[in-house]
Amino acid sequence: MTLSFEDANLRKHGVSCDEIKEVFGSDLSFAENLDPSDYGNDRAMIIGWTFAGRILEIGIEYFETEGREHVFHAMDAGKHYKTVFLKRCGI
Repeated sequence: MTLSFEDANLRKHGVSCDEIKEVFGSDLSFAENLDPSDYGNDRAMIIGWTFAGRILEIGIEYFETEGREHVFHAMDAGKHYKTVFLKRCGI
């Protein structure tokens, strides 16, 4: 699978592609399913820590027929996702 990014969203929220990859590679990260996109594709919100300790929420849409995962949203985790993440980590 290839990974693509919504560059305007990343710039808006000051999130780098490397930070997203750190969250995806972490054993502490978890996913919550979202409603399918307008195109009917599965979507999920991935929540996790970066190496610098930043907690991010990352929205991803799965384009199965294209073999691609698209990051459409990435920002510092909001109150809900941050609380859930910290509880899951026992903090």
